[in-house]
Amino acid sequence: MAAQLNGKARISPALAAVLLDTLGLAATLEWHGRRLERRTGVRCELTVNEAAGIDLPEGCAATILDIYGETLANVARHPGASRVAVALTITAREVMMVVRGDGSGPGTTFKLGLA
Repeated sequence: MAAQLNGKARISPALAAVLLDTLGLAATLEWHGRRLERRTGVRCELTVNEAAGIDLPEGCAATILDIYGETLANVARHPGASRVAVALTITAREVMMVVRGDGSGPGTTFKLGLA
């Protein structure tokens, strides 16, 4: 049973910037996933594969966090969701996020070109 997150699913831009600067992208995404679990009971599994030495362009991490947050909000809105798995892969050329859940919503793949 998924609870509605309404507008509270989103992190304020100021908090997002602090989290990204302090924790880094992977830990911030993990924090956001745990937040979904506490609020809704939907289990969130996150896998992040980053190529060593990749520096994301300015604003890219915030964009990834925004997409991830919207994705979690959508999972929470769809009936029957009890689990979501998100795989984030970062290479020198692109960022890809694959989302699979067990609710009624569709799975999704996002790609963001870096080159």
